[in-house]
Amino acid sequence: MLILSGHEIDQCLPMALAIDGMKEAFAASSAGNVVIPDRTIISLNNSSDLAIFMPAHMKDSSRASIKSVTFLPENEVKGLPVIQAVVLVFDSSTGSPLALIEGSRLTAIRTAAGGGLSVDLLARKDSTCLAMLGSGTQAKAGIEAACAVRDIKLVQLYSPTPGNAENLANELSQATWCPEIRVVADPDEAVRTADIVWTATTSSSPTFSAASVTPGTHVVGIGSFQPSMVEIEPSILGKGSVFVDQIEASWAEAGEMIAARSEGLLEFDEVNELGEIVLGRHPGRVNDEEVTVFKSVGIAAQDAVASSIILDTAATHGLGTTVQL
Repeated sequence: MLILSGHEIDQCLPMALAIDGMKEAFAASSAGNVVIPDRTIISLNNSSDLAIFMPAHMKDSSRASIKSVTFLPENEVKGLPVIQAVVLVFDSSTGSPLALIEGSRLTAIRTAAGGGLSVDLLARKDSTCLAMLGSGTQAKAGIEAACAVRDIKLVQLYSPTPGNAENLANELSQATWCPEIRVVADPDEAVRTADIVWTATTSSSPTFSAASVTPGTHVVGIGSFQPSMVEIEPSILGKGSVFVDQIEASWAEAGEMIAARSEGLLEFDEVNELGEIVLGRHPGRVNDEEVTVFKSVGIAAQDAVASSIILDTAATHGLGTTVQL
C-alpha cells in the first residue's frame, strides 16, 4: 500500500489539474455516474466536534475511496489543525487497499478547485477583483484557485482576526502567481467593489451584508457544511441564480439554503448543480448583471477523482512510500 504525505499531495495535485478533475467529478455526479452514499457524521467530545466519513466509487473507475475527516474547532487554540483527514483508496476489482493519502491537503485543494471551477463557469470573464473572507488553509487555496481561472489583479482579504489576514497576505506575496493583496478591516468594504466574493469560514452568521453585493457578482461559499453554519445571507440566494455541487446534500447540509427555503426565499427547483453546466444542460450565467452563487458542502466524488489524480501522478514520478500491511 502506498502512503502519501501532505507535501507529496501538493506535488501530485496542482490547482489547474485539480480544477479539471472537479469538472469530471461534478459532471459524473449530475449524470449519475458515481455511487455516493450519504456521509456519516458522528459527534465526538461535544456537539461541535465531529467525525465525518465519505465513501465514493466512480462507476468507470477501478478504484473506490473513503475519506475520514475530523472537525474540532477548539483545536485552533491548541495550535492544532481544526480539520484533519485521511483518504483510503481500494482496488474495486480485488478489494485490496491501494493507498493511504493525507486528506487535509487533498480536501483543501479539491474544495478550492470546486470553487475555482464555479468561477470559471459562472464569473464574468472580465472579473479582476476577488474578495476573500477567511484567512485559513481554505482561503489560501481559494485565492490560488480563483487566480488560476481569472486574471485577478487585486485580492481584498478580510478576517475577523486581522493578524491572521496579515500573515496570509505576507505568505502569499512570496508566490509568483499572486496579485496584489490588500487586507481590509470591514467585510462589506472587501465585497463592495469585488467581482468575485469567496467565503471560506465556518461562521454561524453571515460574513457580509447582502447590500454590499453589486450586480454581476459571483459568490462562492465553500466553508460551511452544517445546517448551523451560515456564511452567506439567505436573501442573496433568494435574489441570485444558485448552483451547488449536489442537490440533495446541499439541501440537507447547507445552512444558507435551509434558511432561505424556510424564509420562503428559495425553492427546491430554483437550484441547479454545477455539473449541469459542464454537461451542457444549463447555460450558467445568462447576462453580466446576474448575481450567481455557488454553494458547496463538498461531495465524496471530489475525493474520489482527486485521489485518482494523485495516485496516477505519484506513479509517474515515483512519489510516496510503499508499505506491507
